Amino acid sequence: MEIVEVKQKGWNKELLRVDIALGNKCNYKCWYCWPGSNEGTIKYPNYKLIINNLSHLLDYYLTNTEKRKIDFHIMGGEITHWKNFLPFVQHFKNNYDCIFTLTTNASKKLEWWKEAYQYLDYINISVHNEYSDPFHIKEVADFLYEKNVYVVTMVLMDPFHWDKCMQNVKILSSSKHRWTIKCMEIIDQKINYTDEQKQLLKKERYRRSNIFYFFRTNKSYKSKVKIVEDNGKTHNVNDNHIMLKRLNNFKDWECSVGVDWIAVKADGSVSGICGNGLYKDRIIYNIHDKDFKDKFKPLITPTICSIKSCWCMFETNMPKRRIHG
Repeated sequence: MEIVEVKQKGWNKELLRVDIALGNKCNYKCWYCWPGSNEGTIKYPNYKLIINNLSHLLDYYLTNTEKRKIDFHIMGGEITHWKNFLPFVQHFKNNYDCIFTLTTNASKKLEWWKEAYQYLDYINISVHNEYSDPFHIKEVADFLYEKNVYVVTMVLMDPFHWDKCMQNVKILSSSKHRWTIKCMEIIDQKINYTDEQKQLLKKERYRRSNIFYFFRTNKSYKSKVKIVEDNGKTHNVNDNHIMLKRLNNFKDWECSVGVDWIAVKADGSVSGICGNGLYKDRIIYNIHDKDFKDKFKPLITPTICSIKSCWCMFETNMPKRRIHG
């Protein structure tokens, strides 16, 4: 059987998710990071320009759609090194109904986190076998837990250094508090996981968080993925199911990217994470343009995918439907 539709059960129609990368400078150089993410070739944006243009984008959605809440997901490079990062977050916290999720390698000292935690709602900490200090990450995650900030650690499971990755998992598991630990698959053509490794990755969560902590602190959207087969049958699946089964070829499908979710990439392009243009005409705007306010006035519609396959898990799980064949 083939899948003909991906659904997100219970998606709040008032919610707009905005994934935004602010530059591609990173203090780590992981071999498996996607192209363009850590080269340091894109400077951090002009603070005033990004504030004004991003505010226009949000205001346009709030005026022309049912969207009322913004779920920001901030990425880098490693964005915690931008001097304007905290003022940036504060501006949107003060002016919009929004929450902030930060994806970070958590390499900043604990003192930085003692100032930053109050502006952030959800922290995804990526753990990299070649660079990360798992004892420091454990300390940061325990601190965030105590401050009621929802934290997840994501161990990138490099099959060429599997034992080191598992050692990091065990160190994190010795934490004072019970926060989520995920073992994350790396998507790369050079990688072939063993059957035993696949069984671990299939679990999705190596350790679940304290359930009371989860319900007390988690403000982010709770993903509930369904797939519809060509025989009409519908199945609930884990977030990583489509990726693990390599069912992520959605070229020429209609996707809700551009309606429920947009990505602002490090170079300023407003598109899908994959670079696919948005809306009916697959237009790519650039938020760094000085005349962005004049240009950005699209008819907000679902997008037709022109990319061979999805490699971002969230984008893969966005509502989408096959419209041909």
